[in-house]
Amino acid sequence: MQAKPIFDIHPVHGEGPVWCPITQKFYCVDLLKGSYFKVDWKSGNAVEFNVGQELGVMALCDNGKIVVGVRDGFGFYDEATNQLELVPDSPEIEIAERRMNDGAVDPKGRFFAGTMEYDGANATGKLYRLNHDHTWDTLEENIIITNGMGWSPDGRTFYMIDTNRNVMYSYDYDIDIGAIANRKNHITWPDNEYPDGMAIDSEGGFWVAMWEGYKISHFDASGKWIENIPLPVKHVTSCCFGGIDLKTLLVTTSMLNLSKTERGENPLAGRCFSIETNIKGQVEPRFKG
Repeated sequence: MQAKPIFDIHPVHGEGPVWCPITQKFYCVDLLKGSYFKVDWKSGNAVEFNVGQELGVMALCDNGKIVVGVRDGFGFYDEATNQLELVPDSPEIEIAERRMNDGAVDPKGRFFAGTMEYDGANATGKLYRLNHDHTWDTLEENIIITNGMGWSPDGRTFYMIDTNRNVMYSYDYDIDIGAIANRKNHITWPDNEYPDGMAIDSEGGFWVAMWEGYKISHFDASGKWIENIPLPVKHVTSCCFGGIDLKTLLVTTSMLNLSKTERGENPLAGRCFSIETNIKGQVEPRFKG
């Protein structure tokens, strides 16, 4: 498998890729800029929207809006009015040192998102769940960098990465009430390898973007390593499945924290890439609320 650069968009810190199989649109965020791109798959034409705050993660809603995890917590962005509406009493609204970083929508249409300190120094990150009625709950604490998350194809297991602990956790998942329990280490990495965002395919396998790693690492459902797919960029940040048959892995990258010399060595930093696989991804649910 080979990674190829796609789309003429240039995020500084690309993250949070999302694929819409209905409109054939690809989305990704430029995190610290507070923007996201909406790209037409066929033409490559892109529109950029700025939500007004650092934007860690976004997802599509049933009602056509965009649900977001931003600096101040949860909100909804309306492309028609270019307005961000925060959820009342949003969980992070008075916490200046922390922001939302990554998230996903569960099979029942609830939105999960987690936080980190801007410098990733301390274990003050939390995992939140936004419910259909726009109330929210805290599900996990003491996380350093809350990152890539998703569910097994049967919806019975939830997975979440803590980048600076070099681990992917698994939890038993009660899909009826959206509760997590019985945390275990599902995949662990050496101290010098940093898992970032990820995608889970229809067979339950993991495709993990490796920050500072120049690669996507592919594991089977049990967590057994299968292969590494090289990318010509140091900071690989996240991925999702898309394309006509949902077998194309769409990858985001970053030029954040690269020195002038490293930028010269990483001319494609920030670009998006496609990788053709022989495994179908899962259709990502939409937020129902």
